[in-house]
Formats: sequence, C-alpha cells, structure tokens
Amino acid sequence: MWRLHLLLTVGLLFGAGPRAHAGEDAVPTGKDLTVLVEGYLDAEPAARAVIRRDLDARLAPLDPKALPKLRKELLRIALRHGPRLEKKGSSWFFEQGRGKYIVSGSPTKALFLGLHGGGEGSGSAESAASAQSGGGFGWIYPEVLEKTARGWTDSGTEEFVVELIQAAKRTWKIDPNRIFLTGHSMGGYGTWTIGAHHADMFAGLAPYAGAPSCVTMLGQDKPSMVEPGVLPNLHGMPLHVFQSGDDKNVPPASNDLANELLIELKQQHPTGFPYRYDRVEGRGHAAPTEGYHPSLKWLAAHDRNPRPAKFLWQPVLSWKRQFYWVHWSRAEKETVLQVEAKDGNRIEITALTGSGELDGLAVLLGAPLVDLEQPITLVVGGVAREPVRVPHTFSTLLLTLPRLDEHLLFDARIDLTP
Repeated sequence: MWRLHLLLTVGLLFGAGPRAHAGEDAVPTGKDLTVLVEGYLDAEPAARAVIRRDLDARLAPLDPKALPKLRKELLRIALRHGPRLEKKGSSWFFEQGRGKYIVSGSPTKALFLGLHGGGEGSGSAESAASAQSGGGFGWIYPEVLEKTARGWTDSGTEEFVVELIQAAKRTWKIDPNRIFLTGHSMGGYGTWTIGAHHADMFAGLAPYAGAPSCVTMLGQDKPSMVEPGVLPNLHGMPLHVFQSGDDKNVPPASNDLANELLIELKQQHPTGFPYRYDRVEGRGHAAPTEGYHPSLKWLAAHDRNPRPAKFLWQPVLSWKRQFYWVHWSRAEKETVLQVEAKDGNRIEITALTGSGELDGLAVLLGAPLVDLEQPITLVVGGVAREPVRVPHTFSTLLLTLPRLDEHLLFDARIDLTP
C-alpha cells in the first residue's frame, strides 16, 4: 500500500512516465515538498527505498549553496509531523493504559531519560521519578510496556523509548547532543543495552546496580561474554557504571566482566571508551552514598560527538539501520564494523569480525569528516578504491531525515554495493 502511495505521490509531483533526460527535475517546494516528505516519513523501509531510487533517477545533484535552506525546511516539516509529548506530569504515549511516561523539569538544556527497576510483574515510572528527579535537568521517565525480567528490551519497549525521544524533539527545542540515559537495577540493564544499541543518540550513560546481560558457559561459575551489540558500540560513549560488591540482587560478576573487556578494548583503541567503573562495598542494591546527582553531573559535562572520526558498530537490531555516519540496510548481525575518517579525504571501513560482506552499506559524508569539494578515497577491508567525487543528493537527505537530528542529517553518500 505505501509503495503504491509513494510512487503515485512522486508521479503526481514530477509527472508520470519516463524522463526525457535523467536528472532533469528539481526538488519540489512548498506544499509539494511537505506532501512528499510526510509520505516518506510514514512509509515502511522497503517503500522508502523505492522512493529514494526513483528520486535519484529523476533529480539532478543538489547545489551546495541551496543546502542550508533545504536542510532547514526538511527538518521543519519532519519535526511538525508525528506525535508530541505532554509537557509535565504522567501521560500515555499510545492508547490509554499503554506507553506510560512522566515528564518533569525543562529538557531544553539537557534531557535525561530515567529507566526504572523491577522485573517479573513489578516496576513503575514513579519509582524512577521519585529517586532521580531534579539536578537541574529535564527528565522523561518511561514505563516498560510489559513487566518482565528484561522489560526494557522486551515487547517493543526499546522502540517505545526511541519514539519518546523523537517525540521530545518535536515537543521542545532539544539539543540532540545533550540527551542522556540512566537507570537503576533493571533500569541499569536497560541503560547498558538501549544506550549501546543507540549510542549515536546519547551523550552519556549511567547504569546503577544494573549490568549488561552476559553468557555463562556450561560448567563455569562466572560469565565469560557480554551479549553482542553492547561493548563495541560504546567506543565514544561517556559511561559511568556503579556497582556494589555486596549487591545480592545484581551480583558484581557481570559488571566486573564488562569492565575487564572494556579495558581490553581500550588497549586496542586507545582514543576510545571514556568510562568510569565505581566498584564500592557496603551499598548492597542501593544508590551511591552521595546519591545519583554528582555522577550525573559528571555525565552532563559531556556533549555527544555526532560525527566522530572513528567508531565501532556491532548491529543486532533489524530496525536500527543508521549508526553515526553509516547506513546499513542489510546489516550482518553481530559483525563488528570499524569506520574511520583519515587525513587526505580517506575513509577506511573494516569488518573486525564476521564474513566481511558489507552488502547494503552506505557511507554518509560531510564536514568535518571529508571535504566534498575534493575526491574521496574509500578503503574497504584494506583495499583502496579509485577516488571519486561525491554529489549532494536529495535522496540522502531523505535517507537520514527520520532521525530528526540536524547533526545526523547527511546530503552525500557512497554506496558500497548497488
């Protein structure tokens, strides 16, 4: 249905039938642009790919001088399209009784999401709001959609958290480089996991008395591996971890292992992994003696770097396609990808694990990573490709517009495979 709708939309805007000359059309303006963008945002991923291909065939490359105005207009349309949040108190994001969240403070300078603890049949947004609020920050406290042992990643709750952040961007003038995630107990697990899966969205993470899920091999009494999709993704993430050695609810073995593995990753990638591990005794499953706010203020001293010169990505979610400045439509799950911008307009991409197949990967380009006025050299798996000039395209703007993030909105890309 959406594919038909979008194709009809493009046909109406640009005129049906084959083009006399490829790339002869101009980008729509005014109401036509709004119709196209809103239809695109409402579409499923497969339909979006169809519309981008059609636009690539119809539109000429964009004039760099026109880009600032076009980017601003696209963001304006996108931020006005979709749900918004209530600005204070407790509300429902979906229908009554589903998608509860609490808002307190003003999120315009720094937005914190506070994830509550709990487990099977327990946990509430109120518990996080009463324990963590204040600190001079704006807060959103979601409640898991279903109260299970892994409630933050079960039953669509992870998607709900991301949707809340997107809705917050439509509601307030939020700085996308000042969004933080924290939580206690099961909320600490959610902070580790959601924060790593979407590390390009957050400026910092603070899990308290909660750990990432780990794997314990048969016959062993300690975990030996953190679940995929967590540690490599934290390459550029300010992270504060709090763990008491006498915590019987969440024993320290998992966080101890994560700490050991982060030390190894730090040795392999010395410029990355800016984290703190506060391992104390005598606090059981409680908060730090000084409370949450001192460590949250340490976290809030950081801003997100949305276009880092180097990052690692281990994708595990089929619906998470863009990570910083790559878009991988057919990601090979659990592959660890290393992406780095080097001097001389050179981009290096290496699959550190996995098959090395990068089908569907696109490199998103712009300042300060490269100079688009000069040829760009792409090095894949150690093999350099012929330098190419990369045009600015409307389809790339649409590809990255759903993030509602001016810093992750790109207008140029290189597709590794057709």
